[in-house]
Amino acid sequence: MAHSSKKIGSVQRAIDILNLFDSQSPELGTTEIARALKLHKSTTASLIYTLDANDFLHQDPETKKFRLGLRLVERAFAMLDQVEIRKVAYSHLQALRDEWNETVNLALLDGADVVYIERMLGTKALGMRSEVGRRAPAHSTALGKAILSCFPQKEIEKYIREFGLSRVTPKTITVRKKFLTELAKVRECGYAIDNEENEIGGRCIAVPVFDHTGQVVAAVSISAPTARLSMTGVPHAGAMVRKTAQAISRSLGYLPRSF
Repeated sequence: MAHSSKKIGSVQRAIDILNLFDSQSPELGTTEIARALKLHKSTTASLIYTLDANDFLHQDPETKKFRLGLRLVERAFAMLDQVEIRKVAYSHLQALRDEWNETVNLALLDGADVVYIERMLGTKALGMRSEVGRRAPAHSTALGKAILSCFPQKEIEKYIREFGLSRVTPKTITVRKKFLTELAKVRECGYAIDNEENEIGGRCIAVPVFDHTGQVVAAVSISAPTARLSMTGVPHAGAMVRKTAQAISRSLGYLPRSF
């Protein structure tokens, strides 16, 4: 990990500007950006001009505000194309989506969060957010719990110490003992459940994916509104997702003694 003393100030400030944009703040003006980052307006304007000139930001000609530029989309897809698991998993995720006709997700763990690297929609309206590139707290998602359940106990304890178990919805598990019990259930039944813990009205079932070394590298899930995925339907959904996760793992070279 790079030391903070090696950071280049102007580059860090440019990154800080890009990080201000999200679904709640898709457009921002120069003054808003300067105020948020506590920068002089002229410094902010110079940084924005450079980002805009390189298509990392785009200015709306009417509002004069800025939004993220298409160059970021190009870079994101260039990165995603390098992720082998995404290529390997694609046809298996398609098959699950076509059979289930609900949204199918593939995600990796990155620090405290899971990052969605693939998402396929069914024909039914979803009403839940899981865009490619989106981050969500691992502890409140089925995807994150599926991955964490494969970690050694000391790594799970380290995760809880470092990142905590913050409340995302009223149903999020925020107590350490209950969370450890939840992960034990995941290991026992072979799939994780997000029962409105990350988004009210949404239910998600996830299973871990392993690489050729036997390490957990990702998780695959199906997401649906609770009205379409009842708790009585969870075991069947879990079996379907588990079958897909096994197929992806085998394609990655995973050869377990019993799977």
